[in-house]
Amino acid sequence: MENTILAVGLNPVMQKTILLKHLWENEVNRSERYYFTVAGKGANTARVLTELGADVLHLTHAGGNYEKMFRSMLAEDRINLYAVDSGSEIRLCYTLINEEKHTVTEIVEEAIPVKPGTDDHIRREFQVLLEKAQVITISGTKAAGYSDDLIPWMVRLASEAGKQVILDIKGKDLLESLPYHPYIIKPNMKEFSETLFPDQRFREHETEDDIRHAVENRMIELYKQRGVITVLTRGTQSVLYCDGASVGERQVVPVKPVNTIGSGDSFTAGLTYGVSRGMSLAESIDIAVSCGKKNAGLIKPGTILA
Repeated sequence: MENTILAVGLNPVMQKTILLKHLWENEVNRSERYYFTVAGKGANTARVLTELGADVLHLTHAGGNYEKMFRSMLAEDRINLYAVDSGSEIRLCYTLINEEKHTVTEIVEEAIPVKPGTDDHIRREFQVLLEKAQVITISGTKAAGYSDDLIPWMVRLASEAGKQVILDIKGKDLLESLPYHPYIIKPNMKEFSETLFPDQRFREHETEDDIRHAVENRMIELYKQRGVITVLTRGTQSVLYCDGASVGERQVVPVKPVNTIGSGDSFTAGLTYGVSRGMSLAESIDIAVSCGKKNAGLIKPGTILA
């Protein structure tokens, strides 16, 4: 299938978004507006790619009381879902939108470990789907119960098969995937700094020259040493990117957000879409920025359509 994208996410979510006129601690807060949707970085990325018109296969796991609803909702979103049985509940996460103060508060449940054998099932399914796709995007952390080498193994297989791999991951998974030459890595500033500079702690919106200089040098090193392109998001600040001997910058026009949850995943989807269509890196980043802004203006996370 030409231009098919395989979107992998191994930590699915059922997301409740609650709009509140105000949020008072230690008080009863009532809401007349709330929404229940499938989310998680993998599903959000797959949904936005589908909305962009891409041919997408979404690989994840599912189980427990919400599995039927999870599958049904993704079917309504026209997502081609390939979910292995995890024997574990899909986690719940909650977004509290305070309309009085224009704040978004996220409450995240940690995932229940997948049952033994899920890792093997995911590997077999990945190998089958890999043959059908040209671009592979892997997003987010993986649930407990998976082996440490799973994501680097996926990157190695995909790279050896000549696929373009785009990673929106961090930490050990990212570090151990770099030797297998992913095409693009897309962390945010905080994730990049904490992964590549483990002995330091940079704030996500830090602007000091020494931090910027260190980050840019590391981006250039990754390209020179491993051929890895870095696209670095920084919230409302400019996007940094490196696909050569210097670092480029794409300015971002701030918008008044409604719900920022899923905007990074929407950015990843736009970037992946551009790559899958053979666009330049700059063109792909423009699509990514547009997708992130559209998502931030909507209630439902991980979507660019009202």
